[in-house]
Amino acid sequence: MVESASLKEFGYNFCGPLLHTYLSKVLASLDRAPKRVYCLAREGYILQKGLEVINPQLETHYLYASRTFLFRIMLTDQESWPLSLGHGYEGSIRDFFMARFGFTLEQVNQIIPEDELDKEIVVPADMPKLETLVTNNLEKIHSIVEPTKKAYLKYLASVKLTKETAEQAIFLDVGYSGTIQKLLSMLLKSDTNGFYFITTDSSKTAAGEYKANLNFVFKDKVKMGGGYTMLDRSMFMESLFTSPDGQFIDILESPLKDGDFMLSFGKRNFTQHHFEKLSLVFEGALEAVAHFNLHNVEFSVEEIEFLYAQYVSKRNLLPQSTWPLFEFDDAISGFGNVNSMQFFGL
Repeated sequence: MVESASLKEFGYNFCGPLLHTYLSKVLASLDRAPKRVYCLAREGYILQKGLEVINPQLETHYLYASRTFLFRIMLTDQESWPLSLGHGYEGSIRDFFMARFGFTLEQVNQIIPEDELDKEIVVPADMPKLETLVTNNLEKIHSIVEPTKKAYLKYLASVKLTKETAEQAIFLDVGYSGTIQKLLSMLLKSDTNGFYFITTDSSKTAAGEYKANLNFVFKDKVKMGGGYTMLDRSMFMESLFTSPDGQFIDILESPLKDGDFMLSFGKRNFTQHHFEKLSLVFEGALEAVAHFNLHNVEFSVEEIEFLYAQYVSKRNLLPQSTWPLFEFDDAISGFGNVNSMQFFGL
């Protein structure tokens, strides 16, 4: 009982103001230019819940998408390579293709020559080497990813997201460089629009030959390690704003019913195994959003920045019952599970 109250109270006081301020700005933008809303990746789970509290009439979709999945199905498209092959990584080529793209070991063995598998790489320095490797094996890669890409495009069409509708949609996510949005722009061959908590550079809108318009609520033009706490310690927010499932990694058309899809997810962290604890945090956060919305409570950007900085730098403000919830996986960069509190020495 004490733990439940503690988790709900934490959700109300920490997550509630963050969510409310972000969603209020999103809804204000939709009042000016209505669009169909798609909440991206695992963070999109709670973003959609918050929108349903404030405006239940709004058409929203929790969109299954992840960098790993989109990197994989777009690997035959050279325009995506700066995003997928240029992101920092250290390790073997075998592990790189499994962690970055979600290929199985069997698939990697089909794609990459055996004498290349155990070679160590450091990205982005070794990006040219990876580009050559992919170019030389494009036919094999295409045979593996093309069926998945076709199934995913059918899934997107089932939620009314196509080349024709993408520009009239808006994608919601925490941030920061809009990678998923840019990959969706390339995949759908359309300009797109996104709204984020933080953006590293909202002027960098290029998505191949298309444009990914990036809007932000709290801060723009900030880099990791640059002293802006909401980005430097964003893993606290990322670990909490997650879904009951692990990372989305694959999709198949259902053989049982036309228009249905079978989804696959990656490994589950503590929060997925004990989602009942995170649900209490979300319950408190959504109560706060409803209360703030009902009574027209508003927070300035500076107030949210101050609130966030206090919580993520002072161990005594984080109830002990929340500590295991700050775990997340960073497999895409070659790391395993990371606990935010341990990482920052709280």
